[in-house]
Amino acid sequence: MDRRSFISKSLLATAACYGASSAGFSEVFANVNAKKKKNRIGIQLYSIRDFLSKDFEGSIKKLSDIGYAYAEAYGFNGEKFLTYTLKETSKMLNDVGMQLSGTHAGTGWLPEDVSDKAWDYWRKSADAMKAAGGRLIAQSFLPEAKTLDSLKKLADQFNKIGEICKKGGIKFGYHNHHSEFHPVEENIIYDVLLQNTDPKLVFFQMDMGHVVNGGGDIMSFVSKYPKRFLSWHASDFKKGQGYVPLGQGDVPYDQLFKLAKSYGVEDLTMEHESGQDRFKICEDNFKFLAKYSWTKK
Repeated sequence: MDRRSFISKSLLATAACYGASSAGFSEVFANVNAKKKKNRIGIQLYSIRDFLSKDFEGSIKKLSDIGYAYAEAYGFNGEKFLTYTLKETSKMLNDVGMQLSGTHAGTGWLPEDVSDKAWDYWRKSADAMKAAGGRLIAQSFLPEAKTLDSLKKLADQFNKIGEICKKGGIKFGYHNHHSEFHPVEENIIYDVLLQNTDPKLVFFQMDMGHVVNGGGDIMSFVSKYPKRFLSWHASDFKKGQGYVPLGQGDVPYDQLFKLAKSYGVEDLTMEHESGQDRFKICEDNFKFLAKYSWTKK
């Protein structure tokens, strides 16, 4: 099952449970005694999903040994990430010298007349992330939107989610895949979401490889929407070949890292969803990112 299918099924199930139909980043973490690494490089744990169910602690220890300082969870259902609470996840990461940065989550498409109870998922998620010492929650699922009006309604819902999360002491964002760079009524979906969400409430976690795969121009978006992409998902895509290790595709990383500091990037998370020798790919991608001065603390 690919990641988009995984997210769609798990989040729609979460949405049903909660009655749905389909502060800036803090540098303070729960465990101040954790051994802090001197870099800003994180990893989306979906990159090693097949290993986590077999040996969670051993797998994150391997990531720590590679050098990753942060980890981002996925598929959070309001209660658990896999079989652990976010607080338990954070503790295990702290024990191997890493920190929990945030999680991917979401409830899918909410009805226009959603009841207050249906927002409890986000309130509970914000509280759980805050208690775990994390900084952010990013929705990583976008139901199919066939009209411009439906996209604008979704942006309004993102604003409300952002307000709930802000009150809970964390930040809410949206993580793209490749379909957001297709048009709806002659408007690019990603543009509509960016233009109709409040920058004070909603940040965007740009997944670089997915942008290229969707036909988007990364540097154009970064220039057009300053300070909106405060979190970067480092992936790479080679046209005609597919997703590839970092530096082997069409993502302009040299250009991006030249402006990372002035742009205000606050979170960097590597994600790679394929490949046989997964930990070797994670190691190679870490080394690629570590060569950029911005990644050093």
